[in-house]
Amino acid sequence: MRELLLVLNVKANVLLKSLLDFRPQSLIKNFSSFLIFGGVALGVFFLARESTNYLIHQAHIGQFLYHRFLSMLLYVFFVTVNLGNLIVCYASLYKSDEVTFMMGLPISHEKIFLLRFVDNFFYSSSTLVLLGVSWLLGYGSCYDMPWYFYFTAVFLVFLPFMLIAAILAVLVLMGLMKLASRTGVRPLISGVIVVYLASVFVYFRLTNPVKLVQDVMKYYPDVNRYFGYLDAPSSKALPNHWVSEFLYWSVIGDPARALPWFFLLLLVAAGLMVLAAILAKSMYYSSWLAASDARAVRGPRTRTLRLRFMEFGTRIFPPKLDAFLKRDFWVFFRDPGQWLHLLLLLVLLLIFVISLGSLELKTGQPMLQVTSFLVVFLFDGFLLASVLLRFVFPAVSLESESFWCVRASPVSLTRLYFYKLGSSLFLVLLLAEVLAIASTTLLGNNRVLVWVSACAMALVGLALTGLNLGAGAYFAAFKERNPIRVASSQGASLTFLGSMFYLSFVAVLLLIPLKRFLDYAIVRGQVMTESLYLPLGVIALLSLLVFGLSTGVGLRAIRRDY
Repeated sequence: MRELLLVLNVKANVLLKSLLDFRPQSLIKNFSSFLIFGGVALGVFFLARESTNYLIHQAHIGQFLYHRFLSMLLYVFFVTVNLGNLIVCYASLYKSDEVTFMMGLPISHEKIFLLRFVDNFFYSSSTLVLLGVSWLLGYGSCYDMPWYFYFTAVFLVFLPFMLIAAILAVLVLMGLMKLASRTGVRPLISGVIVVYLASVFVYFRLTNPVKLVQDVMKYYPDVNRYFGYLDAPSSKALPNHWVSEFLYWSVIGDPARALPWFFLLLLVAAGLMVLAAILAKSMYYSSWLAASDARAVRGPRTRTLRLRFMEFGTRIFPPKLDAFLKRDFWVFFRDPGQWLHLLLLLVLLLIFVISLGSLELKTGQPMLQVTSFLVVFLFDGFLLASVLLRFVFPAVSLESESFWCVRASPVSLTRLYFYKLGSSLFLVLLLAEVLAIASTTLLGNNRVLVWVSACAMALVGLALTGLNLGAGAYFAAFKERNPIRVASSQGASLTFLGSMFYLSFVAVLLLIPLKRFLDYAIVRGQVMTESLYLPLGVIALLSLLVFGLSTGVGLRAIRRDY
């Protein structure tokens, strides 16, 4: 415990030092962070309160159905936290130079594990904690809950819920590292992908939101009854179900039935902590040694697949472009943490597209179609922003302390910046179009909506690529070698929240024109695509403005003395 307090004290001093840094760049970053984080927290608060109020008091879906939808969102949140910690813990527990240094100190292995896990959890989950707490505060205010509800829901329900997801991830990771020394990492990666895909698919098949709505609405207007018998038995064993049950019984004023779920969350979280400590004592060091072995990371070396066209002995591009592209390519693919993270993000994208295919959202109600389209569009944008934050934002920082070699070479820094921008933009636009067309087609197969989604997502990809690369250059951390930590920094969180503001504004611009278009198409049978040209034009101007300003900031930042 003394070592943990010492590390927390050091981290607190570092945070305080950064907050009291009065250099212009730091002041701008801290003030902007305060405004954006505060604005996002307020936005999520009001969104939670107003959406809860609308669904309960105006749409009259009933408390049970509302909390089952909330349970499904919590399941997605749980998988996101679990996957995120699985990826980040690999870098912080097994690849960190700090861990290598600490292994030589007179500190037990389980304490090293605990220190790194706690540091990683709070470092990587701070934004998710902010969003979750803001949502709980807005949700509770809709029901005028007493003060002790907020304390209990935040510290004794929500945080244990996140801890369960994080601890399960690190336990799985230790087991994978032990197995990797025997089987190689490739079969394990394939197995993890299959397991996550299957778990999400099976969960939504079992819960079946469409059938649940139909079964509950048979009793309309008596929809405030408890329909627990409609729950799939297996879903009751999941932490997201426990949280939704606690919230349900709390807001209807029956704390006696909420307490069992409250204690179940605490006991499971505490039990997993104890289990993690026990396994760390016996497994962490051996799994760390296995991860340090090249065979545990790369598996057996084979020559079955050689990308000869990307080798430095050949040339397919102009000399300078060829050198930069091949260097970035091999830096990326020779770091298992990089391509492993990319694979898992692609798994999330695949899970999202598959889940859309299992929903039946074709309806004759214009407003419901607009809402479904915008929800899917925003989620597409969220996934795209996540990929950009992870792989484009750290692009300049990955030059690291050897950036002096590039600055000393006869290469224009402006040209280097546009090389990074062009290669990133090509891949991002490809991903954006595939995601937009696939998700919108599965949602309803309306050709005009597919066209709108493809155009809008291309503009979003352009703006967010410029924003992430420009902000990544401005907030560059050349001393940080771990790109995952660069993507979890304060500057990265600020950039991501800025991306969310931009996406929300784009969705607002599309709301009214899409509603008018679908009103004419469904109710009157007229296709009035002219009403969609103006909002797309405004989005194009906004995206070009964001792209231009971000590129200007990035070009100035990359030329400064690092």
